[in-house]
Amino acid sequence: MKSQCLRNIKKFNFPHRMVDIWNVLSEEIVTGESVHKSKKKLDKFRYGDRSL
Repeated sequence: MKSQCLRNIKKFNFPHRMVDIWNVLSEEIVTGESVHKSKKKLDKFRYGDRSL
């Protein structure tokens, strides 16, 4: 949940910026079995399937 910011120092803080991005991710990516599998699914989500 994102809190209200009154100053720019908090508004541009890393965790505050990432809340919206994290909420867009699918449940499958967020609850991956391992870090490696989650990163692989995240790359597919962000860049699509680039295998030729």
